[in-house]
Amino acid sequence: MLSILIALVLLVAGVGVVYLLLRRMNEEGIDIAAPGSCRRGGCRVPGRPLVDAAEQMPQLADNSDERRKPEA
Repeated sequence: MLSILIALVLLVAGVGVVYLLLRRMNEEGIDIAAPGSCRRGGCRVPGRPLVDAAEQMPQLADNSDERRKPEA
């Protein structure tokens, strides 16, 4: 019974600390929102298209065939 009470006290203390941290960040002007949310201006904005890794980093595409061939 005592361990359950201690766990609940620690849980409430942790929630309180997170609440105070988020409130302080909001007061300092740090935007607390998920990426792409309406608070960050991403509301109703279509997502970026997926890009192939070879297009992002062409240096990987150049050497990819050479690494796959076993050395004889």
